[in-house]
Amino acid sequence: MPLAGNITERLADLDDVIVVIRRPSESDETLRIERSGKDVDRLYGVALAGEPVGGLTPSSADADNEAAIVLASGRTLMMEDQVQVPGGSARIVRLYLPFADEAGAVAGVVVGIVKAV
Repeated sequence: MPLAGNITERLADLDDVIVVIRRPSESDETLRIERSGKDVDRLYGVALAGEPVGGLTPSSADADNEAAIVLASGRTLMMEDQVQVPGGSARIVRLYLPFADEAGAVAGVVVGIVKAV
């Protein structure tokens, strides 16, 4: 069984590989990244916080659709594709996990993003 200290350290590392997407306000229907981890920013070569979700995949429509599916259904989604990043093309895996507000409605999505090896 893993030690509690090891688990805590590993959970802290998770913050580096996620982006957070909130359900857009009614005034702006654009899905945007609320915050992004340092490893994700390094992978994409830019700070993603505040940017549209469309930059996560080769097709912005695909990224918008993926996030919208999770927001609408409350279900997880895992996607893998080839993305152009600084230094060339890379195989990227994204795991979309919904999170709820106090009322139990899906309020946003946490997306874990890693480079496949």
